[in-house]
Amino acid sequence: MSQASVPPSGQVSDYYSSLGPLLQMAWDDNFHFGYWENADDTATVEEATDRFTDLLIERLRVGPGDRVLDVGCGIGKPAMQVATSTGADVLGITISEQQVKQGLERAAAAGMSDQVSFQFADAMKMPFEAESFRAILAFESINHMERLTALREMARVLVPGGRVVLTDVTPPEDGSYQEPTDPSVVSSLVKLEDWPALIAEAGLVIDELKDVTENTKDTATRMIDGILRCRKEFEAKHGISVQEVFDAAKDALPAVPSAGCVIVVAHKP
Repeated sequence: MSQASVPPSGQVSDYYSSLGPLLQMAWDDNFHFGYWENADDTATVEEATDRFTDLLIERLRVGPGDRVLDVGCGIGKPAMQVATSTGADVLGITISEQQVKQGLERAAAAGMSDQVSFQFADAMKMPFEAESFRAILAFESINHMERLTALREMARVLVPGGRVVLTDVTPPEDGSYQEPTDPSVVSSLVKLEDWPALIAEAGLVIDELKDVTENTKDTATRMIDGILRCRKEFEAKHGISVQEVFDAAKDALPAVPSAGCVIVVAHKP
């Protein structure tokens, strides 16, 4: 995805402002893929999304006193899970004012405002000093950015030895994906094999590159099922039809029949 084709931050924010409430009702407060061990795994969506968060938390390698940055934090559930599991202090950033508000409310309700906070910030131009964080988490958010720019910013704000742990959406292997040229599309996909070069060019060292498509592939089907189940409740509560939300999402996302998922772990030398 070229720098010129990166969507304005307000465009991405608008996308999540319309889709977020539907995802929250139909899916979970984690706005990311679920992780199922195998075809026989009966985990609920909440269990599967929390499990995926836990898998990334293990890779952060942080503890009490460490500062963690959650890039593209959604409404704050993963950030709070990181803080609870590790004792680290977590700051979530997003370009959605609505998500900042929800995250702050969530942390306050849980009595965690002294450990977890949220603020409006662009991950491609972060308002933080160099070497401010021990680790960075990014759950399926970098696909909304120019990846190299975002990675270089992550490298800048990490302390030496600090880790980046992220997930990204990958295109189907059938070659059907074409990079978008329409600026209204708020997401782009890169192949798993493109990641080592991206990491190296950002000045980071890659530690792990893991294809988890087999574990996350049921996400789309389960999400659609959830949307269908809550359709009437959502429309009555929000005064907008699910079809209208779908139409907006269809215009904003790449047109692919399926997508994969990869875990990327790197550190700052």
